[in-house]
Amino acid sequence: MQLRLRHIARNVLFNWLGTIANMAVGFLLSPFILHHLGNVAYGVWVLTVSVVGYLSLLDLGMQSSILRFVSQGHAKQDHQSASEATSAALWVRIQISALALLLSVGLAVVFPHIFKIPQELASDARKAILLIGAATAITMSLGVMGGVISALNRYDLQNHVNLVQTAIRVVGIVAVLRSGHGIVAIAVCELVTVLAGKLLQVWIARRLYPELRIQLAKPKRETLRKIWSYSSYTFLITIAVQLVYQSDTLVVGAFVSAAAVTFYAIANSLCRYVTQVISSMSSTFTPAASSYEAVGDTASLLMLYKNGTRAMMIVSLPITITLILRGSSFIGLWMGPQYSHISGIVLIILTVPLFFFFANQTPAAIAFGIEKHKTMALWAIGEGIANLVLSIILVHWYGIYGVAIGTLVPSLIAQLGFWPQYISKLVGLSPFEVVWNVWGPVILTSIPFAIASWIMESLHPAHNLTEFFLQVIATLPVFFLTVALIFRSFVRSQVLPKIRSLFFAEAR
Repeated sequence: MQLRLRHIARNVLFNWLGTIANMAVGFLLSPFILHHLGNVAYGVWVLTVSVVGYLSLLDLGMQSSILRFVSQGHAKQDHQSASEATSAALWVRIQISALALLLSVGLAVVFPHIFKIPQELASDARKAILLIGAATAITMSLGVMGGVISALNRYDLQNHVNLVQTAIRVVGIVAVLRSGHGIVAIAVCELVTVLAGKLLQVWIARRLYPELRIQLAKPKRETLRKIWSYSSYTFLITIAVQLVYQSDTLVVGAFVSAAAVTFYAIANSLCRYVTQVISSMSSTFTPAASSYEAVGDTASLLMLYKNGTRAMMIVSLPITITLILRGSSFIGLWMGPQYSHISGIVLIILTVPLFFFFANQTPAAIAFGIEKHKTMALWAIGEGIANLVLSIILVHWYGIYGVAIGTLVPSLIAQLGFWPQYISKLVGLSPFEVVWNVWGPVILTSIPFAIASWIMESLHPAHNLTEFFLQVIATLPVFFLTVALIFRSFVRSQVLPKIRSLFFAEAR
């Protein structure tokens, strides 16, 4: 158990390092791209990425099945089963990659006729869609081996690959924009980055799991049935995620304008960055849950839920509170004062449901790990459809604010209505225990920090980003001291002994 906790902690650490690196790059690169492309061209670029993003639905949820069956097969030393599952997924996804390329051509043809973009950018938008579509096809096929690396709990190596990709991407984009090129050149950089990263993943996976035997022959019917029975519901969740995160910008582009997409995308990108940080924690819980379930360790599953949820909330609360109370000022300092008001309001609307979303990420990861994600998938697709329909209705009345509200309402219903009940079936805790014993104490710790942040914003608004981050750092001790006070018994009985044991184990 102690070894497993150490392994999970190491994976979370490496995921954080990789995610923080990506966030830092996105934070610095976004205003650079915006100011070089201009408001309208940047909006067109966001639209092209969002449209092609729907091609990822063709994955059919198979990446998660690789994570499930390879981690399970490796834990049981059943390399034949892991090989069959990986080969089957690769066989299917190679064919899907060809379909993705064909669909990219179709999207490139109809794109300027669907969205309100200037005629002079139509040709560049078409070329960018074809290039990003090619990158998506490469990810579909070669990305199977990335799933193998994650299934083996080697998130350190996975993040090394991500750092290499990030470096290539940054160098390429900065070079082409400084040379006066536009969205087509950025798309070329994305294609080169993806190809380099996926080839590196193939090499690492082969070295990491030499017992894995890949065959491109048509897989057995029972293998395909096993994979599809798991991945079909993951596929529904993937559709829901696309509807929630990608449909908003498409609705804005179709019913408002390409320029309005920029205002919405600024706020939405901040929410996506935060989600990446938190998801980098929860993703490590899925293979751990699979391993616990494989050996029948239900007690460890319950502890994984309790401690994982509290840890996720402790990490996410200071971020979400800061975005709600100080997000508008941050956007003004980051992207420019002209974006502060409109994007700031959108940010507040989008951030509110994120708090509850993060509180439910640990049970979601566990559900994937123990193959109990069917009900979750049905609720997720319902939320995604409601999000799209409500956004289309409200955009006519409230513009981009209506699109954000269309995301807010279904998310709150799902997070507060569905999840407490589902968790009781998943790990045996009643909804009351979930809210009172798991969520409640952590929420209580955030109140002093929220007050300190509000006072700081009201009395001493930051004049630059450096000052802003220093102010946030200065208020963080209020939160962590409150955490230490409320959880003092847990810290004394659980955290400190584990830190000592880990320290002395490493010393030996």
